[in-house]
Amino acid sequence: MFYRKSVTEPIRYGYAVGRVRVLEGRMLSGGTYERLLDAPSFTEQRRVLSDSPYGRFLEDVETVEDIERGLDRALDELYGFLVTANLPLPVIRFFRVRYDYANLEARLKAELLGAPVDDLLVGLGTIPVEVMRGPAAQLPKFVRDIYMAFADEGSEVSEERITTTVDRALFADLSESAKDSKSRFLAGLAALMVDLANLKALLRARTKNWRAPDAAVLLLEGGNVSGAELMKLYSSSVPEIAEALAKRGPLKGVSAERIVDLGNYDVLADDLVVRYLKRARMVAAGPEPVIGYVMARQAEVMMLRMLLIGRLSGVPTEVLRRRLRERYE
Repeated sequence: MFYRKSVTEPIRYGYAVGRVRVLEGRMLSGGTYERLLDAPSFTEQRRVLSDSPYGRFLEDVETVEDIERGLDRALDELYGFLVTANLPLPVIRFFRVRYDYANLEARLKAELLGAPVDDLLVGLGTIPVEVMRGPAAQLPKFVRDIYMAFADEGSEVSEERITTTVDRALFADLSESAKDSKSRFLAGLAALMVDLANLKALLRARTKNWRAPDAAVLLLEGGNVSGAELMKLYSSSVPEIAEALAKRGPLKGVSAERIVDLGNYDVLADDLVVRYLKRARMVAAGPEPVIGYVMARQAEVMMLRMLLIGRLSGVPTEVLRRRLRERYE
């Protein structure tokens, strides 16, 4: 059988799951988010978080750059937990490799625009930042091949093409890592992420009235819903597509009105991922609770970043409230 039962052996993950059950109790509560929303200043937000697991990462933080660095340190510590939790290397790669692709995209776009790249790179991936900004020949093959392909294209390169190409490689990598992990739960998560990315691409392309062949090339492989199935809907109007999607696939049960609201689609997609992750809490022992917890903490950091930078930048409270995601509880 493709998936090995040994991956979920209670003995292997007993310590990690026990530790996760304790750490879940330290995740931010709904009340904490309300206090962060109601805080009149960033200084007050920082005070609210002083006794949380994020307090030590936000001490003396004053600027947007400080917030980014502090929360990146919190994420780095979180990913270190994956190692101590004895999760397989493909699972660790699943969480970290996305930053390699984000760094690659940042470098390609910076070079296209003739802008400096150093401040755009984050040190959370599998590739050290100094390697990522160094000579192309020293890059690992999985990013070097993409980089060199764009170097060969010359004037044909565009920011949109960079994003599309890097996203395709990222999701293929995530799907392969999930497959290598032998975890059904992680494989299901990867497929859901592909589906949600495809549905967003389909709706955006249809909203812009792109030609069907141009829309089809945006769709990724590895989801539960094939690109061919999605393209059967493409001749319909956007509201008709939304009505169809609300009756099947990952968006089943979601209102068509929420589906067509592309400005908030990322919130919807993140909520659906969290609902999937909640299944992990029902597993007594295995990698699932650890994976679910780490994904939930990632989402927590993302919401903190949005709330803290939003308050520092003067974003209205109601706008921030609409951007909050469903919590892992």
